[in-house]
Amino acid sequence: MSASKPLDYESPHKKSAKKFILKEYIQLTAGPANFSDRVLQALSMQCLNPLSKEMHLMMDEVKAMLQYLFQTTNPLTLVNQTSGSGGNESILTNLLDSGDKLVIAVGGTWGEKVQDMAQRYAIDVLAIRKPPGEIFTLEELEDAVKSHQANLLFVTHGESSGGTLQQLEGIGPMCHKYDCLLAVDAVASMGVDPLYTDRWQLDAVCTASQKAIGSPPGLCLLTFSPRAEKRIKAKKTKSPYYFDMTRQGLYFDCFVDDHSRQYHYTFSSNLLAALREALAQVCEEGLSEVWERHKRNSEYLWKKMGDIGLECFVEKVQNRFHGITCIKIPSGIDQLELLKFVKDKYDIEIAYGHGPTLNKAMRIGLLGQNSRPEVVDYLVQALKDGMEQLIKRGTN
Repeated sequence: MSASKPLDYESPHKKSAKKFILKEYIQLTAGPANFSDRVLQALSMQCLNPLSKEMHLMMDEVKAMLQYLFQTTNPLTLVNQTSGSGGNESILTNLLDSGDKLVIAVGGTWGEKVQDMAQRYAIDVLAIRKPPGEIFTLEELEDAVKSHQANLLFVTHGESSGGTLQQLEGIGPMCHKYDCLLAVDAVASMGVDPLYTDRWQLDAVCTASQKAIGSPPGLCLLTFSPRAEKRIKAKKTKSPYYFDMTRQGLYFDCFVDDHSRQYHYTFSSNLLAALREALAQVCEEGLSEVWERHKRNSEYLWKKMGDIGLECFVEKVQNRFHGITCIKIPSGIDQLELLKFVKDKYDIEIAYGHGPTLNKAMRIGLLGQNSRPEVVDYLVQALKDGMEQLIKRGTN
């Protein structure tokens, strides 16, 4: 046989394939948050066969910890290998058919994204909106559900683009009075502010791995009530293959009448192992303690921001989300220059405004292991120094 033909394209690293090393930063953006050493060690393990008994055991452990995290006994509690946005799309496409009626409570970017998703599937959408910094009342939500004869109400719990926390208690029973399901985007809020899936009668809840839970991006975590599971199985049209919860539910052994654990797609054992360790750390600390820690440190942050002349974007304290705080940009200060200074000198990353806070506020995330008073103190020092230096440079 003749020798192999030459390649059409040569590797850009043919002469020198150096190891790529990332500089570490304190991630105080809207996510992802920094990982613990325990999570990093789990990521470095060898991969598992996705159908092995070891993989199934890890899936079972993760499912049990997720039920604790979601505060639910829902059998259909599982992980899908996608982003939080993919989780929201999973909820829409498993609970609704084309032409079904959806009410979306839009409080920022994430509600807008869900509206876009729903319209692509020809779902009949009614979007209701509130000004930045405000949340919906139960009466406003009920009026929308009733007038639109909704099949599903979709609410964002912690709105990371605007820094608000939507109150959920009472919404579930209201929805069920009108034969409407309640779905909650808890991507940013899970492990930060209290959420009780069963107690509050939430039918579908989605979160993601990379926020306060503290594991790498790439996994969405979902739970569906028995009422929602019944709706999923009664759908007239099939859900998108990858997002089909009946198939992924079989893989995670979620159905009492079928324990076949059928393969759906190749699941990353490394991402799942990292998630397992992150969830174990939440369980060891205790969920109530985790919630209280985030509340305590965010309130400490608000006070310290005031001490250096900075103001919260969300004026009503009762409307503030305890995971991500939006801080108004000081008059005359270039936000991008300030964030660059803080990153270059102090190795801290902060997020600029997004959606309702674009060009109005910077977003500071105290999520997971970054929710600590010493982190707040270091951040305040960095911001104070940054503002003083920018003023000296004449950028104000």
